[in-house]
Amino acid sequence: MFSEFKLFQFLKTFLFLDYNKNLHLIFLDIFVVSIIIYSAYMILRRSKGILIGIGVFWLLGFSARTLQLELLEWVIQVVSPSIIFVIVIVLQPELRRIFSEFSRIRFFKFFRLKLNYEIDEVVEAATMMSRSKTGALIVFEKDVSLKHIVEQSVQLDAIISKSLILTVFKKNSALHDGAMIIQQNRIASASSYLPMSNSLGSSTLGARHRSALGIAEETDSVVLVTSEETGEISVCHDGEMIHPVKPFELKSLLLQLLHGETLKQEKNSTGKEQEGEG
Repeated sequence: MFSEFKLFQFLKTFLFLDYNKNLHLIFLDIFVVSIIIYSAYMILRRSKGILIGIGVFWLLGFSARTLQLELLEWVIQVVSPSIIFVIVIVLQPELRRIFSEFSRIRFFKFFRLKLNYEIDEVVEAATMMSRSKTGALIVFEKDVSLKHIVEQSVQLDAIISKSLILTVFKKNSALHDGAMIIQQNRIASASSYLPMSNSLGSSTLGARHRSALGIAEETDSVVLVTSEETGEISVCHDGEMIHPVKPFELKSLLLQLLHGETLKQEKNSTGKEQEGEG
């Protein structure tokens, strides 16, 4: 009884909870709030400045309530709704990414077919475009739908073929700008415009690579890019970019990523292989 009384005193003093409540309800309350705080942290961890600002704001609120600084507490209560509104606007890309994650849950994918892509045609086309320094952007849809992008693009619904890919991305072609979307083992569209990445370091990239990274940050798509300046091949997935990718490595990398492996895992496995070779 003594320890339970001490616990109630702690909950009342430091967490401002009513210790007359049922203990189980109090712990349930704390558990739910902890999940919310953790989820918020996962969203905000890439925006360290905002995370620090929220921490300072919370500390001010805690201090105002503890020390009974009524004016400060009143100001915080007044500006809190506005701050939440600003945070939602600033973190809109991150929130879209979090909502996209729900479609990756196995429960929602139970009845979905595992797609097999005709990788050879894409790899051969990418190799040729790399040699000729032809810029290209090819997106493989996985579990997060790209239907909204396809609908606003030039719709093709064509069989995947090296010749068609080369024709679409040929310099001065009407469909050269934008991305090609591969959906359900077919070329769904061309001249598709993708969201650009605003992550740290992306400002040094060209528009094509920023678009590749942007769609890889918001969805689980696998994105292939060839540079028209250097001819280098890059692959983006799960908000990560690996480059340059050698043509002979491209097929195995794409197959691994299209079957669920992330670039982080690929980098780790590649690093271990190189250490083993050394």
